[in-house]
Amino acid sequence: MFADLPKGSTVILRRTLAYLLAISCCVPLAAHTISLTYAEVQIEEHQVHWLLRVPIPELDLLFALDRNHDGIVDAKELEAGRKQVDEYLLSHVAVIDRGRPLPGSIEGVQTWKDPEGHPFLQVGVRFPSPVVSLNRVTLRCDLLRDVVAAHKTLARIEVAGQTQEFVFENGRTYDAVAKPPWIRSFLQFVRMGAMHIFTGYDHIAFLLGIVLIGGSFPTILKVVTSFTVAHSITLALAALGLVVLPTLVVESGIALSIMYIALENLFFKTFDRRWIVTFFFGLVHGFGFASALAEVHLSGALLATALFSFNLGVEVGQVCIVALLLPGLLYMQHLRLHQLIVRGISVVILALGTFWFWQRITGN
Repeated sequence: MFADLPKGSTVILRRTLAYLLAISCCVPLAAHTISLTYAEVQIEEHQVHWLLRVPIPELDLLFALDRNHDGIVDAKELEAGRKQVDEYLLSHVAVIDRGRPLPGSIEGVQTWKDPEGHPFLQVGVRFPSPVVSLNRVTLRCDLLRDVVAAHKTLARIEVAGQTQEFVFENGRTYDAVAKPPWIRSFLQFVRMGAMHIFTGYDHIAFLLGIVLIGGSFPTILKVVTSFTVAHSITLALAALGLVVLPTLVVESGIALSIMYIALENLFFKTFDRRWIVTFFFGLVHGFGFASALAEVHLSGALLATALFSFNLGVEVGQVCIVALLLPGLLYMQHLRLHQLIVRGISVVILALGTFWFWQRITGN
């Protein structure tokens, strides 16, 4: 097509086309000059969990994942290169506690696309510390800088209930205090204990049953204190692992305690020794409280703090409930229908206790 043009013009035209071709090849590269990995990091008492989203094109440059050279790294090609990719991630992402690196493991691998449709490999990396509680840890992430020198990892790091943004670049590391401050931990378990009472309808029914008969303030205080001392004992024994009872026995025992207190309200007229009965059933309820604390899997010094503050929260919850009930109970004692009201409420409590007992022994 250039045959009819003068010789000089042909040379100029060819050079111009070559220049335009070079520019057109450079445009896609210029449009994606920023190379990023995204990370979400959760630092807990006994583990650090990373969720990484690593750009697949950069991984392809590093490991030649596109085996059929069609410009797309498909699922089979990713799976074929998994071993290399996993080893690379574990060698370039690290958690260091007290100068020792924690062992990591890969989990939950899948593909992900950003809003613009760029493909990423989403990978979970877990660094457990099952024996020693994490204190001050150092996070290191040095991904893909051997492919793209300016590569960065944008991280969102959650530690001690706070979230912070951080950029891993040029060998930068992140230091974090894994344990929350003592006062924050203390308040968290106080709240947990109080909420366990406020949402534990069986415990509330039992409390209502033991104070329903009324009496003087010292009498009610004696009964509630007896219950408090008893459940504090078994809560500590169970939380420390010294005494462990099957959940079925504990939960059924709590339901039976509710039924007994309701029956006592219905058929007894004097309650001089109620504090003794309350103490006995308080031991059973303490094991129930311990089951909530056991779900957190605590150990060491934090267990002592949690045990004290959780029990304090339970007491705060009890005091609030009794304080709400007491004015009404004292007012009821001056009504003609006092005994009828006590019996009616006791029947309702008995019905609830019976239902919970049947539910727990049958598993329905």
